[in-house]
Amino acid sequence: MAWIAGDVETVTVVRLPAKDPRTGDPLAGSEEQTEVAGCLFAPGSSSTTEQFSHQVDTDAVLYAPAGTDVRVEDRVMVRGDVYEVVGKPRVWSSAGLEVDLRQVTG
Repeated sequence: MAWIAGDVETVTVVRLPAKDPRTGDPLAGSEEQTEVAGCLFAPGSSSTTEQFSHQVDTDAVLYAPAGTDVRVEDRVMVRGDVYEVVGKPRVWSSAGLEVDLRQVTG
C-alpha cells in the first residue's frame, strides 16, 4: 500500500510466549517483539459498558507492509497502547496487510 510519508509509523508486534506442552504454562523468555516500520494506524470508534465495571472497547485498523507477519493470537503495540488482533488479518497480495484491532480497558 502506498502511504504519504508523514503518515507512517513503527508499531511493535508482540507474539505471546510459547506454552509448555505438558503443563500449558508459558515458557520463560519465549515472548517475541518485532518492530514493523511503514505502518498506517487508523483509530476507530469506542464504546463504553458500565454493567459490572467501567469498560471501554476501542477499535482500530492497522495497515502494514506486504510480508508483515501478524497472527490472530498476537498483540500490537501502537503509540504506547496494546491492542488485540481481532480475526484473521487480511492480505491484499503485494499491497500489504489489513489488521483489525481492539483494545479493552477497565
